[in-house]
Amino acid sequence: MFNTMQEAKQFAEKHHVRWIDLKFSDFAGRWRHVTLPADKRSWELIDQGGVGFDASSVGLMPLEKADMVVKPVWETGFIDPFFPEKTFSFISEARDIVTDDPSPLDPRACAVRAMDYARKSGICDEALFAPEYEFYVFDHITQFSGLGSGYQMTPLYENEASDENRPGPHGGYHMCPPVDRILEYRSAVCRVLVDLGVPVHYHHHEVGGAGQSEIEVRLTPLVRAADHAMLVKYVCRQVARQMDVSVTFMPKPLFEHPGSGMHCHQTMYKNGQNLFFDTDGYAGLSTMALQYIAGILDNGSALLALTNPSVNSYKRLVPGYEAPTKAFFSPGNRSAAIRIPTYARSASEQRIEFRTPDATCNPYFLVAGQLMAGLEGIRNKKDPKALGLGPVEENIFSWTPERLETLRSLPTQLDQALCALESNHEFLTVDGVFSDHFIGSWIKAKKKDEDRFVGNPHPAEIDMYYGF
Repeated sequence: MFNTMQEAKQFAEKHHVRWIDLKFSDFAGRWRHVTLPADKRSWELIDQGGVGFDASSVGLMPLEKADMVVKPVWETGFIDPFFPEKTFSFISEARDIVTDDPSPLDPRACAVRAMDYARKSGICDEALFAPEYEFYVFDHITQFSGLGSGYQMTPLYENEASDENRPGPHGGYHMCPPVDRILEYRSAVCRVLVDLGVPVHYHHHEVGGAGQSEIEVRLTPLVRAADHAMLVKYVCRQVARQMDVSVTFMPKPLFEHPGSGMHCHQTMYKNGQNLFFDTDGYAGLSTMALQYIAGILDNGSALLALTNPSVNSYKRLVPGYEAPTKAFFSPGNRSAAIRIPTYARSASEQRIEFRTPDATCNPYFLVAGQLMAGLEGIRNKKDPKALGLGPVEENIFSWTPERLETLRSLPTQLDQALCALESNHEFLTVDGVFSDHFIGSWIKAKKKDEDRFVGNPHPAEIDMYYGF
C-alpha cells in the first residue's frame, strides 16, 4: 500500500488517523501489538529506529538480550476496522536496536529470507501460496481451570428445534441455509477480508456438522500469503466477538468429528511462467514440480514439526477423516499428503496442495519450511517415484494393513516430528534461512507444550478410569 514512511504519514494526516498500531508475530505465531498516538513524536520515534519492547516475553530473544525494537513494514498498512477510533495498522518485524538486523527468531524475517534465497538460487522469481482456512464456530466455550479443570463447547446447532436443520457430525459439506447457520458469519468475515486486500476465492460450510467452515483464498506471493494468514485469523476472531460466537482453528476440537486443516496450495514462477506446469508431464506436472514434491515428502517428518506443531495436530492426522497419514502424492486423491488438484490443469493454475498442515503453525515458518523442503528436492533432483513417494491413485484407507506398510508413514505424535527435525534440519538452514539456534529453540518450546499435555489428566481418562 505504501513504499515509504512519508507516504504512510501523508495518508494518516489526510484521513485524520488517531492511532498507529504495530502488529508483529511472536514465536508461536500469534499477533502481538503496540499502539501509539499518530503524532509527530511517534512518527519520529519510528523513523529513528522503532518502538522498543521486551522480545524475551514473546519468545524472540533470550532474557539477557531482550531489548529489541518493532519496525513497521510500510507496504502492509491498513485501516483497522475493529478499533474504536481510526487506527493505522502495520504488520511489523522485531529488529536489533543497533544493527537494525531482524531478530534471528523473527518469523516474518524468516519468510523473507526463504524467498530471498529462492531468488538468489536462480530457481524462481516468485513462490505463490494459498492456504485453506478451516475452523469451527461455536455458540460459546466454557473453560474450567485449576482443580477439576475441563471445558464445555456448545455447537451452534445444539438447540436447533428441527432435526432437519441439524446436520450430522459429517453432514455439513456445502449445506445451504437454514442448515448453514454460519453463512452470515462467514460472509461478514469475508467482506472485511476483501476490503483489507485479501484475495478471497470463496467460503462454505465444511464437512463438520457442528459448525465447521472453510475460507479459501487465491495464490499470493509467499510473504504476503503468511501476512494474510495472520490477518484471516485476526478478522475471524474479531467478527466472532462482534457476533457473540466463538471460533477455533485448533485441528481437532471435537472427538469423532472432522478435524480442521490448513492445506497449502503452492507453485513457483520465473519470467512469468509457471514452473510447475508441463502439458506432457504426469498430471500436468513439470519435472521441477515432481522434484519439489519429493523434497517436501522426503523431508516430511521433520517438516511436520513446523506445519503441525501441536499435540492436538496429531489427533487430526488419523485414518478415515480425509487427513493424510502417509507420505505420497496423487492427482485428486484426498488421502494423499500432496494432492494435485485435477480441476487446475491450465498453465496459470497448475499447483500442488500439501494437505498435512494445520493452523496451530506459525504461518511464516509454514511457508518458509515448505519452500526450503521443496527447493532441497530440486537441488538434489529427487524423484518421488524412485523414493517410494507415489503416485498412488487409490484410496489407501481401503488397503490392508500389510499393504499400507509399503508406504512411508508420517509422524503420529508431536515428539516423533520433533525428533525428526532434530536429526534432519539441514534443508532448512541453507543460506541461514533458519538457524541452528532456531531449531533448538523451536524444539525446546514445543517439548514444553508436550510436557504440559502429558502431565495433565485428559477428560477421556476420567471416562475410562474414574470407576476403577
